[in-house]
This record gives sequence, C-alpha cells and structure tokens, in this order.
Amino acid sequence: MTRTFSASPPPAGPGRAATWFRAMAAVALTLGVVCQFVQRTDPTPALLYFTVDSAVLATAVMLLGLPHGPADSVRADRVRGAAVVGVVFSSLVYMTVIAPSSPSGTWFGAHDDAWARTATVLLHGAAPALVVVEFLLTPYALAATWREATRLTWWPTAYLAVVGTLSWSGAATMPYVFLRPSRFGAINVAVAVAVLYAVVVALGVALASAHRAVRRRHRTAEITGVGTHD
Repeated sequence: MTRTFSASPPPAGPGRAATWFRAMAAVALTLGVVCQFVQRTDPTPALLYFTVDSAVLATAVMLLGLPHGPADSVRADRVRGAAVVGVVFSSLVYMTVIAPSSPSGTWFGAHDDAWARTATVLLHGAAPALVVVEFLLTPYALAATWREATRLTWWPTAYLAVVGTLSWSGAATMPYVFLRPSRFGAINVAVAVAVLYAVVVALGVALASAHRAVRRRHRTAEITGVGTHD
C-alpha cells in the first residue's frame, strides 16, 4: 500500500462563492443607497448619514477592486477593513440604539414610505450580512490586533470631521442626536464618541479574528483532503 500526494487545486469553490457574495452585497448596498435618496419620509440629506457613506465606500471597494500585491495589500485592506467595519458598525448602532429609542421603538417609523423601509432593511439588515460573508471568504492581510484595528478608525474620524464641521458652521445638522452638543451636552457627546470608537476597534479585531479562523479551517480542510490511499 502506498500513499500518493497530488497537488491541491486552487480553492475554486470559495473563490466563486466570494464573487457571488460580493455581487449580492454590492447590489444590496447600491439599492439601499438609491432608496435612501429617493424616499420622501426623512428630509435629512442622505450623505449626512454614516450608514449611507459607509455603504458608498464599501460598494466602491467591491466594484473598483483594490490591489493585493505585497506592497499594496496592507494599505488596500485598511480601506477595505474600514468599509466593512463601517457597514457592520452602522447596522449594530441602528439595531441597538437608534431603532429602540425611536418613537415607534422598531426599525420603521409610523410614516415611513416604502422606499425608506426598503432602505432600512437593506442597509441595516441584508447588506451587512452579505458584506461580512464576502469579507470572510476573501483574503485579508491585516493582523487581528488592537493596534491594527485602531488604524481602521480613520473612516469614522473622517466622517466626524466633515459632518461635524458642517454642523458647527450651520451648513448642516448632525443627523445623530447623541452627537449634537447642543442637545446632548459636550461631555455626553465626548463620552458617546469614545464608546463608539471603542466599538469600532472591537469590531475590527473581531472581524479580523473571525477571518483568520475561517481561513484556517479552510486550509485544514484542504490539507486533510490532499492525501489519498491506493
């Protein structure tokens, strides 16, 4: 009896799955953004919402693609990681803070039109799930460390800088009440920002750790399937 080993073919299955999930996530995000723009329930400009901005960033990353060579993979994955964390973070905050504290106490307002309801379902429910699955099935170069996850906070920092400046100048209104010093108090806003940043970092570590676990399990499955007995 001899043991023979054959070269393992590229993981075509997971590759195809990642492509399908990427396409579905991009479609869900795009439709959600379009619905938010055309709805007539909420007068707030769509791009003032971190949810919409994160959806636009994630869609751009998926559709345009980013280089994955040795020199570019870290920088590219910091953009990709920030987009994924932004989408998941938006969904988490909506489900745990915004929706429960709304007048209806649910995902939908009493007067939300069909476009607004569709945007809510897509941007806070379907799309984040698809984005996470696509992320887990695609190579990711960043380590699952707190230091690396902290670097992903450039995206919410950029959002706060832009929207905060617009709000401070009177050109726009911060759409999140808990980030308005005039309504919530400067100290409370500072505490809220600190907590939200901690959640972003924790999500960065959690997603990177989950990615490593999934890839490790896939590699183990490949190795155990290589050996054959004659």
